[in-house]
Amino acid sequence: MQAVMAAAHPDGQGTVAIGMPPAFAAFCLRHLDIYLRYAAVRVGNARQARVLVQAALGDLAMVWTEALESPSPSALAWQLLARRTNRAVGTGGMELYRVLPARQADAVLLRYRLGLPATTAADVMGWPPGEFNCVLKAAVRTGADA
Repeated sequence: MQAVMAAAHPDGQGTVAIGMPPAFAAFCLRHLDIYLRYAAVRVGNARQARVLVQAALGDLAMVWTEALESPSPSALAWQLLARRTNRAVGTGGMELYRVLPARQADAVLLRYRLGLPATTAADVMGWPPGEFNCVLKAAVRTGADA
């Protein structure tokens, strides 16, 4: 069984149905809102955020089989999203990312700016909760020192 997604036809003549594995569709639905919120805060533009998230999920679709065989599909997906977002932001962007390493800044953004519970933020990033809490604590210490 495959989930079906409609996409605009390249020549502008209607839509094309695209089949995708149900597990991939479920993964996308589960993470989409948080990915969009994260990207929108990072780039400061909801439309650009949507484009970035769609591209990152497209990247994930290309390696979905490998993602399922990896220790954490969520971690791979997060890396793809963060990489695209970092490229879009360049050297500008939020002060948070100038003060903290990207992993710590992402943890802070998800936990405090987006208000996600630590367990949810850890899950979205594909990290064990203990690792997320350690990175978050280090970020708070580093931020306080800065």
